[in-house]
Amino acid sequence: MAVGYETRESPTSPYTLHCLQLVVNYNDTGISTGKAFSKYLPKDAEVVYTKVRITAAFNAGTTNVLTVGTNSTSYDNLVAAGDCDEATTGADIVWTGAELDTSSVPLLPYAKYTQTGAAASAGRAIITIAYFPPVDR
Repeated sequence: MAVGYETRESPTSPYTLHCLQLVVNYNDTGISTGKAFSKYLPKDAEVVYTKVRITAAFNAGTTNVLTVGTNSTSYDNLVAAGDCDEATTGADIVWTGAELDTSSVPLLPYAKYTQTGAAASAGRAIITIAYFPPVDR
């Protein structure tokens, strides 16, 4: 299992903010059921925030919902429905993940995009989960 230490600093430094990042598109394979990040949040990591930057607006006919999380099937305990504006380019910072319990095991985050109405023909987001690595306890 690859644990997320994507930084040029020491991967064990408790003073360096670490990040996991995933780019999603409206038509990615599996996006409607959940697309996995490539690395896990380490056990005992302290999530600071999740940033969702919409670089191309999602344009389904009725609703566009982008969520991020580690909770199976709904994947919404980091970014829930309504936490970001999928239909407008820009960035949103979501603080919900600061309450995420990572004390048991490393957690694999997923992004999920669901839509209703006429099918989307555009939509792209860059999702960044910022966290501090575990500290000796």
